[in-house]
Amino acid sequence: MRRTAVLPLAIAAALTLGACGSSGDSSSATTPAPTADVGEASAVTPVDDATLEAAKKEGEVLLYTNAEDQQMAPIKKAFEQANPGIALRYLSLGDQQMFQRYDTEVATGTRTADVMMSNDALGWLDFIKAGNVEDYKDPNAPNLPGYASLGPGVYAASEDPVIALFNKALLPEDQQPTTMAGLADMAGKLDGKIGTTDISVSIQFGATAAYMNKYGDAGWKTLREIGPHSRVESGNGPLATKLAQGQYAAAFFVGGGVRAFITGDVAKVVNYRYLEDGTPLLPRGVGVTAEASHSNAAKVFLNWLLSVKGQEAACAAGFTPYRDGVKCDFGLPQIIAAVGGKDNLNIGTYDPALTGEQSRIRSRWNEAFGR
Repeated sequence: MRRTAVLPLAIAAALTLGACGSSGDSSSATTPAPTADVGEASAVTPVDDATLEAAKKEGEVLLYTNAEDQQMAPIKKAFEQANPGIALRYLSLGDQQMFQRYDTEVATGTRTADVMMSNDALGWLDFIKAGNVEDYKDPNAPNLPGYASLGPGVYAASEDPVIALFNKALLPEDQQPTTMAGLADMAGKLDGKIGTTDISVSIQFGATAAYMNKYGDAGWKTLREIGPHSRVESGNGPLATKLAQGQYAAAFFVGGGVRAFITGDVAKVVNYRYLEDGTPLLPRGVGVTAEASHSNAAKVFLNWLLSVKGQEAACAAGFTPYRDGVKCDFGLPQIIAAVGGKDNLNIGTYDPALTGEQSRIRSRWNEAFGR
């Protein structure tokens, strides 16, 4: 199944421009400006020659991912250019669907994924617990920050933020809040014009869990103030589309993948912000499966994705690279600058405790949003 959650944003924005005009700002710039220092490129350690030769004999790697087709295109192109003779095949699937599909295929003896890539923390925790991930220690691991290791054999391909989106025709940029607390303060004036996604959506759950891990009861108080004035959508696609059409003035905890598409005509209507107290970073986990039929090619792909070149390709996909020396408008240095420094970073984890806490988090969230 192919998904097109991001495309409606551009379509809806164009329709909005034709129907009701914009705020008068014709600039295509979005926030933040790409001015942060990315530092010197960190070391890269490739796989050994034996693994590379075995991968070339396998000839391909099959990836299951929750990333969109248009996000995967630059990754596929860059990987195949860097590794002639190894084709990257992928299926874009829903979070639960990709893990369930793997289980079904293994049970029936059908060819299944060599690599999984998703930012669904709960899905990954169940997948790891079931023994579905090879405990592969990639040579690049020592070159990465500690938070890049998410579990046995699972690494962060990117650290993707959740962002706030605004319709500039309804809420001009100089009036837009820069914090979750600021959004809560103006929630009454924006009654019914604030959108977010349901807690059953993996990005919403991950963002809420990370936000509450950092802010605790104060964070829940903020959500209780926003909740009664908000509407809840089933996914980021409907949320972004309705915001661009003018049904919402603001949306929060939106998947950061839409950033790369807020350009041109879209940027005349929509802009995004990294809220200083509300920009959790959700790791996009990647791991070699235990039943990979092309395990060597899978390791070559994972190793490349964790390299500087792989991180640059991830940037082109709208993901957030975290390695030093990676030039990217959406990279971690830009986020650090936008939220006011490293002390305000809020990096999510795949802590096994999340599994036991999910019922409590969902219950409190549903209470805050009257669900």
